[in-house]
Amino acid sequence: SVQIQNGSAMHQFNPLSMQASNGDAHEMPDRPQYYGDDHLWIVLAVTAYVKETGDTKFLSEEIPFYEKDKEGKPLAKGTVIDHLRRAMKFTKENTGAHGLPLLGFADWNDCVNLPTGAESLFNANLYGKALQEMVELSNFLGEKKWAQDYSADYETMKANVNEHAWDGEYYVRYFEADGNPLGSSKNSHGKIYLNGQSWPVISGFATPERGEKAMEAARKYLNTSKGLKLSTPGFNGFDPSKGGITTYPPGAKENGGIFLHTNPWVMIAETILGHGDRAFEYYDQINPAKKNAIIDEYECEPYVYPQNILGDEHPQFGLARNSWLSGTSSWAYQAATKYILGIMPQYDGIMINPCIPKAWDGFSVERKFRGATYKIEIKNPSHVCKGVASLTVNGKPVDGNVIPLAKAGETVTAEVIMG
Repeated sequence: SVQIQNGSAMHQFNPLSMQASNGDAHEMPDRPQYYGDDHLWIVLAVTAYVKETGDTKFLSEEIPFYEKDKEGKPLAKGTVIDHLRRAMKFTKENTGAHGLPLLGFADWNDCVNLPTGAESLFNANLYGKALQEMVELSNFLGEKKWAQDYSADYETMKANVNEHAWDGEYYVRYFEADGNPLGSSKNSHGKIYLNGQSWPVISGFATPERGEKAMEAARKYLNTSKGLKLSTPGFNGFDPSKGGITTYPPGAKENGGIFLHTNPWVMIAETILGHGDRAFEYYDQINPAKKNAIIDEYECEPYVYPQNILGDEHPQFGLARNSWLSGTSSWAYQAATKYILGIMPQYDGIMINPCIPKAWDGFSVERKFRGATYKIEIKNPSHVCKGVASLTVNGKPVDGNVIPLAKAGETVTAEVIMG
């Protein structure tokens, strides 16, 4: 493991040697020597794995922490569930003046490096999503006290986010140590950040009204014909107090570029709000296979997502760069299959919750899940974006929208009527 005993994690590692480092943080020893989001992704990865496989025994496996003695042997081990709980504890215990998680050296956006004491709304919302997963996992395992504690932590963080981070039209992205917000209408550069709007919806922290407003603001200020920008307007000149983001010209990479990794999170947020047309529009506008008509501008292979596309503040708007160097493909797959098509593995079956363009008549899916085959026909006679009116499994009506688990080797047929 590259998680350390206090619950945080190393930032970079070689999967062959398992040698790890704190990334760029080691170049600034006066700043925090951890990234505030790294350890929380462990929770999302493990819970997704257990939902997909049903392998709860994995949670009891002992995994070493990263620290080693002089001979290179691990100093300590912990079960997988212990690793998850330590990750949650670390974020809970490292909060700032507004009760929000500290940024660390950076969060997902490696290029915003604020002095010690800054708070991150991305970390807050990722923590919220991780708390939801830990509540669900704890309840599934029958660990009611853990579920209650995580539920209480969730409500506390939700209140802090909504009390301090709402800017009137959308959510701010950071607070500096002196309390000044970044990603606010008060700023001259970086007035709004994309992750600041999508993740409050994903975490469930945004109220329905604020979620709608935030995503509308993302569309108004950040959407382009070639994808959603990470932020706007771009910084125009180096500012050591903001970090690496200011080393790029406006519209490039993290400084107002179309950073593709973040676009599927917007698709997911739109499906949560029930906006199937908009979710698919965003999916379509970054689809590499649809770039052939503009390939001379795009300059990237039509079978792979690039890391970024230069944004509309840049004179080469539309130029793609850094193919393969991106988590976009895996997140776009999650957005498409779990949230747009709505085929979502659960601990006790497969939830069917599509959010599609209302013009679609429906679609069919064949899904392999825990050794069984599920043939699912989804019909949309009322041409809605979201909503399941009925579910029939092997010819029998089923309450709700979860197809129960079948035995390995079995074939299940299901019909879903939207409405």
